[in-house]
Amino acid sequence: MIARDHLDLSEPRRLHLLGVGGSGMTPLARLLVGEGHEISGADAALNENVHALRAAGIPVLTGPESDILPAGLDGVIHTAALPMGARPIQDAQRLELPILKYARAVGLLSARKRTFAVAGTHGKTTTTAMLAHVFRCAGLDPSFLVGGKVPQLPADGRGASDLLVVEACEYDRSFLHLHPAVAMITNMEADHLDYYRDIVEIRDAFREFAQRVSDLLILPFSLRDEIGRAGGVRARVVTFGEEPDSDIVIDRAGRLAEHPVRLGVPGWHNMLNAAAVWAAARAEGVARASIAAGLASFEGVGRRLQMLGRPSGVRVFDDYAHHPTEVAAGLDALRQEYTPRRLWVVFQPHQYSRLRRFLPAFAEALAGADRIVVPAVFAARDADEDRVAVSSSDLVDAVRLRGGDAVHIPDFESIVDFVRTQARAGDVVVTMGAGDVGDVAGRIAESL
Repeated sequence: MIARDHLDLSEPRRLHLLGVGGSGMTPLARLLVGEGHEISGADAALNENVHALRAAGIPVLTGPESDILPAGLDGVIHTAALPMGARPIQDAQRLELPILKYARAVGLLSARKRTFAVAGTHGKTTTTAMLAHVFRCAGLDPSFLVGGKVPQLPADGRGASDLLVVEACEYDRSFLHLHPAVAMITNMEADHLDYYRDIVEIRDAFREFAQRVSDLLILPFSLRDEIGRAGGVRARVVTFGEEPDSDIVIDRAGRLAEHPVRLGVPGWHNMLNAAAVWAAARAEGVARASIAAGLASFEGVGRRLQMLGRPSGVRVFDDYAHHPTEVAAGLDALRQEYTPRRLWVVFQPHQYSRLRRFLPAFAEALAGADRIVVPAVFAARDADEDRVAVSSSDLVDAVRLRGGDAVHIPDFESIVDFVRTQARAGDVVVTMGAGDVGDVAGRIAESL
């Protein structure tokens, strides 16, 4: 028997979260605790998130014990990465318990709150954190779900408020479970092509998301006609951008809606994120000066151009960029902000399928650095066809064809030694990728 996928979360429940150590599930666990629910969890791996949840008093089973379903549950919530054939889900089905995917559970929560949802191919985590921080600075005390570590927020998830700020992920059409009063779409490009057929399918999904927004839809001016004026959009539309016809005009001099703004994080892409936050905060009645102060004091998100130190005069950063547009934006921001002697990038391709589809664009973006190091590909949801069709060496060759100084070094230990022996004072080194390359940044900083 297949269990129901609905659960009344207006009353305290005993819930078990499968895959609770993931970047979305961990903040959800914290939010549900804040809402008064009794939470337990399970994860196959013992990671930093699991340790943090246990320290917060949430019991988490790991290893072989993670397959054991506790007794007395009211429902089970699981990450989309866990197959329906997994033992604890099968046990929950036999017990006729409600079984909810992460996106469905967040959707049920959003239906009960005034939800601000942040969608877009790039910038969701940073913009979500930025908006939550601005709201907190203005005294609004929102609930929030952020898929990253934000030092200025008390945790990556928090509940109990009727105001909810949440990331709205397009993968698996997860954002179509949400019920936003206000939504921001930071940008829209081809990505997740292991799930979507093409950009047309992606556009259609974003249009459907836009149709779910009840009050205010905030868009780049470039998406006004494609998304904002598409049939079925019932919310008021506000646009932002450099274009003079935008509702919120921003310029390279640091003026946003005719108000001088100095961001606490670098890059033009973050100025665009800030414009969306400005529109959302104004819709909630936050004063202009308060928004500007919140934006200026925002220090960013872990693994989003995060500075790890300046050992021996070498600035070391770590960034989550795993799409060509993100790579180019990050490198441009670092060059503009720090004018480095040399700009190094250690880029770990995330997914063979993504590298195969975007190889020329990745090569073009990476060629903007002075030294490029490419480790082995981080595989995730990849078909055998993609694994044999492309490699890190192919990317290095493509970068060299564009004039870039690129080298393929498969293992992290050798990469640390290579950078340690060749980086000099005044250089900037950034690791990029959605895999485990973030571990290298810390090791480089320590070695220098």
